[in-house]
Amino acid sequence: MEFVTEQWPPLFKIDASAEVQALERTKPDTIYNVTFGTDLQKFVRESATRGLFEGRKVYGLLTGEPEYLDPLGAESPEGWFVTGYPWYAITDGPAKEFVDAYMEAYPDETPKVDSLVGYMAAKSIAAVITKAGSTDTDALLEAFKDLKVETPMGEITYRSLDHQSTIGAYVGTTALKAGKGVMVDRSYKDPDPLHAERLRNQEDAPGGLISDRLVRRLSRRRTVPLPARTERTLWVFLLRSS
Repeated sequence: MEFVTEQWPPLFKIDASAEVQALERTKPDTIYNVTFGTDLQKFVRESATRGLFEGRKVYGLLTGEPEYLDPLGAESPEGWFVTGYPWYAITDGPAKEFVDAYMEAYPDETPKVDSLVGYMAAKSIAAVITKAGSTDTDALLEAFKDLKVETPMGEITYRSLDHQSTIGAYVGTTALKAGKGVMVDRSYKDPDPLHAERLRNQEDAPGGLISDRLVRRLSRRRTVPLPARTERTLWVFLLRSS
């Protein structure tokens, strides 16, 4: 595998024509796309006009999320391998209960990824405060280690190594149905528990230390300055060519 080029357009300021031409010049076999929002809309529209996706595999992180797929409407790309949130295809269990409860509470809306993540974040905050018995920073740091939280996606754990959760992701491919984009051939992928266990057992791993420092810093300040390059690193294309 060879990575033949990368493109780093400014966030929400994409020059889609220039980006598509630059990508086409490299003749990639596969495109990895992480644009979202209005950048994704412009990129998809320009690429369709110029035939960039024809005969190529496209992997689109986030593209299957309703926040970004719904606005594309009939212009939604087909056949992309994506992560997302196919709420309309969930038929049972706590995940379905969440969808039903959300639509009952907000009848004029459909659930989005942010709806789900926001709900799980609130439950996690409540769980860690309950476990810690206080809002003291050190107590919260300790309580987050192997914290278990029941969510619509099942039980998740915040790893003691780095305080990252073990929530999985829906993966599938994009398709057009009734003039709108949807995810098909979809499934929910749990993280590899054996991999998580190997990480947990690593000694002197830096991740936990980094996590602790970040939590301490956030507890002292309302905002944390981002690196100057953050605006340009939120999105990247990685291409390969045979």
